[in-house]
Amino acid sequence: MSNSSILLISADEAVSTAVGTVLNKVENARVDREDASVSQLNGAAVEMAANHDVVIFATDPSNAADLTAIEVLTDQRKSGTVYLALTDGDLPLSKARALSRAGVDDVLPYPISDEELLDQVNTWIEKKRAEFLESVGNAGGQIGRLITVQQARGGVGATTVAVNLADQLLNRKGTFKKEAENKVVVVDFDVQFGTVGDFLDVDQQEGLMQLAAENFIPDAHWIEQSITRLPSGLAVLAAPSSFVPLEAIQPEQAEALIKTLKTMFDYVVVDLPRALVTWIEPVLGEADQMLIVTDMTVPAVRATRRLMEFVLADNAQLPIEVIINHEKKPMMLREHHKEAAKALDVSFNHWIAHDPKAAREAVDYGKPVSEVASRSDIAKAIANLAKATLTALPKDRAEARV
Repeated sequence: MSNSSILLISADEAVSTAVGTVLNKVENARVDREDASVSQLNGAAVEMAANHDVVIFATDPSNAADLTAIEVLTDQRKSGTVYLALTDGDLPLSKARALSRAGVDDVLPYPISDEELLDQVNTWIEKKRAEFLESVGNAGGQIGRLITVQQARGGVGATTVAVNLADQLLNRKGTFKKEAENKVVVVDFDVQFGTVGDFLDVDQQEGLMQLAAENFIPDAHWIEQSITRLPSGLAVLAAPSSFVPLEAIQPEQAEALIKTLKTMFDYVVVDLPRALVTWIEPVLGEADQMLIVTDMTVPAVRATRRLMEFVLADNAQLPIEVIINHEKKPMMLREHHKEAAKALDVSFNHWIAHDPKAAREAVDYGKPVSEVASRSDIAKAIANLAKATLTALPKDRAEARV
């Protein structure tokens, strides 16, 4: 079970101390405190509350300001977050109903025994987690497809490919191309220098920082709290804002994260770091396809060959597609193209033209190329790559691995 997070909100120091002592006994839980009444919470505190599994607050439902604040608080809830109100044990039924209408999951009398409070919190954590796992469960045992994206050299544009491929895999339908046919997430596993969040104008996310700092196995509930969902439907798990040692993530954590993501999404696109750390192997073991982004320079082609040899040594059956970036597909392959294809023993099926204006405009707006330069050569090439990927990896044929 992954760590749970609990937020205790109370302006009463005695209540905060007594209840906090009990909450510290909840197994595998991190307890945070906000020394204020619910009506005194600012916007940042309300947003922070939504990122916890359980929010417990002391309140007086006779206070109109408290009820209004509770409605604001619960409106921000994420799937699986539980709100528990601590209030007078002699509370009239009408006041309890007012709290329920405001969005509170349960009303607990205070004072309350340590045993009862501990039992109530544990019960709600398990109940909500079970409900969430059931809601994201994959009927029939089908799982999503995993596409990993790796760079042959720094600055070759692997993140551009990963972000825009994920966007195109949504396979939007409808008159205005706004209805996403597929559930897609893009994961920035370059936890030191990743820029997926910057490419999509996503606020800083610290989920992967927490994963690296704390020894827990991530589950679907944690993932849902850690990702950002864009209006397009694309989900994003961005790299943290602070520096994270690459080896801080454990192989079993990376494996659990990927396996769980594949139960939640039709397509998982992972932007890998260039460094070949130990936890890369279980990710590759779950991959359905690997894309290596390179250019036609001799050093990049040599690096691509070394990378392919490394990956195929333990994953001989993994399909690898080499993506040529910053170069439009020629009418006829030149001699150095033919030599590169021979050295890598591949066919170059996907070329992405060098179009710095479209690429820069997309980054400046924090949007995929399809939204700001849909007719550019980059957008067309990525669309063709996505179409080929959807054909090669149809979601309705994915089967769980034994």
